Amino acid sequence: MATTQTTVPVKGDTLRRLRGYKTGGASFDDVLNEMMDEVPPASFVKEHLRRLHEEEKVRWDAVRSRLKL
Repeated sequence: MATTQTTVPVKGDTLRRLRGYKTGGASFDDVLNEMMDEVPPASFVKEHLRRLHEEEKVRWDAVRSRLKL
């Protein structure tokens, strides 16, 4: 399967910073994907925080029991 490449306009300072994350034979695509894998999207964080505050707390032993761990 062929991949489509595109350009992403960034400021010169941003490009210099991004280059600092490239190591070995990593491409900019590799660097950006690794960063995105490490930092979840805001919608995920927002939902996680909502659950922490609004949903009933479940003890860890109850979770283990339910999952038969």
